Amino acid sequence: MALNLQRVLTLKQLRLVSVLGRELNLSRCADILHSTQPAASRALAQLEDQLQVILFQRTTKRMVPTVAGLSLIQHAHRVLAEIDLAEEDLLGLSGGVSAEMRVGVLAAFSPEVLARAMARSREILPEVLLITQMLPLEVLYEQLLDGRLDLMLAHAELRVDLNLVEVTPLYEEHSTILAGLDHRLHKKKKLSWVDLAQEAWVLPPPHTPLRPKIDRMLSVHRHGDRLGQGPDVQTDSSLLALSLIGQTPMLWAIAHQQAKQFEVTAQVQALRAPAQLLTGPMCCFRLREERLKTQQSIFMGCLRDSARSLAN
Repeated sequence: MALNLQRVLTLKQLRLVSVLGRELNLSRCADILHSTQPAASRALAQLEDQLQVILFQRTTKRMVPTVAGLSLIQHAHRVLAEIDLAEEDLLGLSGGVSAEMRVGVLAAFSPEVLARAMARSREILPEVLLITQMLPLEVLYEQLLDGRLDLMLAHAELRVDLNLVEVTPLYEEHSTILAGLDHRLHKKKKLSWVDLAQEAWVLPPPHTPLRPKIDRMLSVHRHGDRLGQGPDVQTDSSLLALSLIGQTPMLWAIAHQQAKQFEVTAQVQALRAPAQLLTGPMCCFRLREERLKTQQSIFMGCLRDSARSLAN
């Protein structure tokens, strides 16, 4: 049997099936639909004839849905619920959505991608207040699960429960190692990890995705005799890290998109590392159980458009 339900089914019939599946009584169903029992009975018979299946077994006292009936009842509930949500969203947009949206951002996320997305979403949703917070990865994830964040922008290195969280990749990111313009390693044509490990480093905090990669590289390739390079330091301040590598022969590893901006605006330059310390997608995370609100959907679309423009 071949069916084209988009042509056969009407919203009126879906409402009939949905209400009847809930009430299991034609008289109560007719009252809810502001109809009569004979009219509801004829409508049901006509639908079953169109579908060529029995949806409800009738007895003198009650109606019992068949297997086909149960299936259609579930789909009718879902379709009607989606239409109700569409109506709610359209009414919100036509009246000017007034709300706030809280977005947690990992510091390594591209400020260019985020800024473009925010600028575009402000044009589409002028009544929505965008609130962004840059926090450690574990804190961002905890606040997303607690409902304190609507969206989270972070690296895919984060392990999440995919039963709870929906992950949307936005753009590919990799690490870049920066040094001051006069750093001696700029003159070396082919750098090794041993060369890089012997230098002093400005380290990111332990909770960042990049830190374990740097620690592993240093533990494997750093030798005891480092020619007085001095100790490493740790900071979560980009401004302080930039000042340090500008004033000392220290190295600093950050996300490539940020590194490109710093190369333009600061007296720093990327080193030709033998490979990437960290590579993978930057993603948008949201709770699966939460209904996707209009402003969230629009902002995620702006993020995807902004990320595509970055790739081009």
